[in-house]
Amino acid sequence: MWSSRLPFSLPISPESMAREIAQFERDLAEAETEGGPDSQPMLAARSKLGRACRFVGRVRDAVAVHEQNLSVCVRVLGLDDSQTLAARCDLAWSWLAVGRLADAVAGMERSLADHERVLGADHPATVVARSDLGNALVVAGAFTRAQPLLERALADSERVLGDDHPDTLACRDRLATVHASEGRVGLALKLAKRHAAACKRVLPPGHPDEVTSRSILGIAYRSTGRITAGIAEHRGALADYERLLGPDHPLTIQERVMIGSGYSQAGQHDAGIAALRQAAADLERVLGAGHPSTLISRLSLGIAYGRASRSADAVAVLKQASARCERVFGPDNRVTLGARGTLAAAYAAAGRRHKAAALHRKVLAGFERTLGPDHPTTREYRADSE
Repeated sequence: MWSSRLPFSLPISPESMAREIAQFERDLAEAETEGGPDSQPMLAARSKLGRACRFVGRVRDAVAVHEQNLSVCVRVLGLDDSQTLAARCDLAWSWLAVGRLADAVAGMERSLADHERVLGADHPATVVARSDLGNALVVAGAFTRAQPLLERALADSERVLGDDHPDTLACRDRLATVHASEGRVGLALKLAKRHAAACKRVLPPGHPDEVTSRSILGIAYRSTGRITAGIAEHRGALADYERLLGPDHPLTIQERVMIGSGYSQAGQHDAGIAALRQAAADLERVLGAGHPSTLISRLSLGIAYGRASRSADAVAVLKQASARCERVFGPDNRVTLGARGTLAAAYAAAGRRHKAAALHRKVLAGFERTLGPDHPTTREYRADSE
């Protein structure tokens, strides 16, 4: 979610965002002319431009702008200035957007540590930094680490910022995603419903965070088996993303992944595969083959092939995606282990039982090593692979 960092005024459209970014760029040039590259107006203008670039999907431009801004903040203001702390967080968010997961998590960890040291554990900016780290861990597939951090961040955010503050809403969104990913579908749906209702109540019409809340609710519905309800939420979110952000924005394309996965779950195999193939190709074009969002779309496509009993296609897609997941997320990451487990199931469906059994053993060992033998995910995988 963008929460309170939204760089644009409402209502939002691709045309209005293009106009505002052009104005941000003019402001930046004017600030440099009047005050020089190290002036306070220059720092503020550069921060605003970087956030806007990230919002519209120009993520590589955002990284370049925020890297420059942090360098100037450190040199001119020092490591502990509040503007430097904000600049470090902005850069970490941009690293996350381009798929530099390790850099993003490390940046968020340092940001939280600096906020706690300089401002204190209960400062509003520190509470937000804690939630931001939890978000980075979710994107990186580190759900076990993310959950307690987000639970504390949500409690702190409700206490310090209030139940309906945009950053409280964002934290609730992230925690619902963790519960869904960990199989706690009842908790995920309860939290997602509460989150969507709050967003609808407190955010203005057309706010992107309200659209995101409906996407999260769609995921929660599908995780509890209410597939038709989930697809309906995703379709509504897709229509709004297309209107607000345009057809090629990563969030718009990712919503098409959600819809394709919903079709696949509902047994509409041809529609699901077609939607997922197109979305995966679009994400690869926009973000690159190794971006986490692209990899998730490829895994979703492989799963859809498996559901359609197209075992050879499933193996081909999942084998490539699993190898890329290992490079991007790491060998023992939950996303990588899940990808390998899905590949093992595809091998079994294709009649390659010895290869499937060997891979199942490796995946189970990975879950036991990272989560422990009695973790619910480990037990569930052990039972499913026997």
